[in-house]
Amino acid sequence: MQARWLGWWYLAIGAGFFLLGLRLLVVGAPLWQPLLRFAVAAGFFLLAWVYLGRARPRG
Repeated sequence: MQARWLGWWYLAIGAGFFLLGLRLLVVGAPLWQPLLRFAVAAGFFLLAWVYLGRARPRG
């Protein structure tokens, strides 16, 4: 059960970083700033995928 909560937590954090990256694209920030946010979001999405996959009942 703990792994499922962590998975959703990481998914929410990843979505937040993704939205921050979109916001930076819209306001015209230098390209490295949104790309950095997207990279961090991808890391959190990967963590969420691992934890949510591990939380699935097997059998």
